[in-house]
Amino acid sequence: MTAHSTAPRPTARPACTARAAWRRWAWLCLAGAGHWPLAGAQTPEEAATERSKPRSWDAAAGFVVSHGPRYPGSASKASSLTPGLAVRWGRVSVASRSAFSVRGAEGGGGGGLRVELARSERLRAGLGLRLDGGRSESDSEELRGLGDVRRTLRLRLSVSYRLDKGWRLRSSTTVDALRRGGGTLGELQVSRDLALSPTLSVQGALSLGWADRRHLQSYFGISPDQAARSGYPVTPMSAGLRDLTVSAGWRRALGPQWALFGSASTSRLIDEAAASPLVLERNSWSMGLGLVYRF
Repeated sequence: MTAHSTAPRPTARPACTARAAWRRWAWLCLAGAGHWPLAGAQTPEEAATERSKPRSWDAAAGFVVSHGPRYPGSASKASSLTPGLAVRWGRVSVASRSAFSVRGAEGGGGGGLRVELARSERLRAGLGLRLDGGRSESDSEELRGLGDVRRTLRLRLSVSYRLDKGWRLRSSTTVDALRRGGGTLGELQVSRDLALSPTLSVQGALSLGWADRRHLQSYFGISPDQAARSGYPVTPMSAGLRDLTVSAGWRRALGPQWALFGSASTSRLIDEAAASPLVLERNSWSMGLGLVYRF
């Protein structure tokens, strides 16, 4: 479904220079998946073949190929190839992407630095800090004249509770620690993991996202100055729901150390975010494929 917009739909995008492409690629490697990762589904839990006795440290490395919208609501898509790295020492871990969580660690959250606050058979809680790449108006012709959303650091509190038969409830809240316009984001999710064999596991998830006024204004609103530069109408935002996402993922262990994984998701922008003139497509999809090596 396509949202109505008073702004003309762009027909061409400016070519990116090699320097700009390199800078964006390097930042993605550091910042992880960002707010709306191209591969929307979380990586399923480890297959039985990958599991091993707990150690004081663990590490993983690999890469992900992703394809999805240039920004939430965009009518155009982009592909990327990014490396991934994760290291854990005790309760402290750092990862460039969610998919590269180390053995026994819970994935999700877009990577970054994470301290495990609680871990039991059913309950997990963690406090994290990660880089947020913001948004550049050069990402798409559709964003021209809006200026950039500044890069910042995000503080994330996450809690998950495992129910019976592979079901899990998750809740997370992230805040812009440097107050650079990123605002506050939240997500509620219900997911289920299934082990189809000792080497193959799959996951399905349903997620509901929300955001405060500052975040929605930065990414979906149009200020008077932005309207004058871009031609979009002035669009104020208030806090509310953001999107609804259905995702699926799979993971195939290729041995005790190697694993292949994939994901696909479809999202629908809702509430005020869906009515933004920047939203040319309320419904979007993304997919990803990756390979990881656990040390």
